[in-house]
Amino acid sequence: MTRRVSLVDLPVTFARPLRLFTYVIGHSQLLLRGEQDHEQGRTTTLEVVFKNVSALSVLDHYPSLTIRLASGEEEEELREAVPTPRHDSRVFVLGKRLLGGFVIAGDVFWGESSAPETYSSFLLPEYTLPQFEPDRPSPSAPQTIYAPYPHHG
Repeated sequence: MTRRVSLVDLPVTFARPLRLFTYVIGHSQLLLRGEQDHEQGRTTTLEVVFKNVSALSVLDHYPSLTIRLASGEEEEELREAVPTPRHDSRVFVLGKRLLGGFVIAGDVFWGESSAPETYSSFLLPEYTLPQFEPDRPSPSAPQTIYAPYPHHG
């Protein structure tokens, strides 16, 4: 199956719970996952992955999540607290305020799949992530992966 990437503008809001699933230290990748809940009408697994992460402050669970780019004022506030170089990175704010969390990363991608959440990640298939049933085959990848338009400035 050919996977396509669809570019969208931020902010993006996910009106469903997401939780911190894993952080791949060697490749600086953060994975958040929204679980299926058939009783609530959520028949897909949602994954959000941040790549080339240089700094982060995240909660372990979000009842719903909005990802947006930081304002100039928020970037300055973070520059004082987190003086890491930001050559090709952007500051993504998780929620309405910085207190909800932030990720300084090169990119963010998200997608949904109908594969059960017991499978490994479909956005990070090259890594062996925690699996509840390791004998199961890998999940099918989503047909569309979403990414924000690049903003320079």
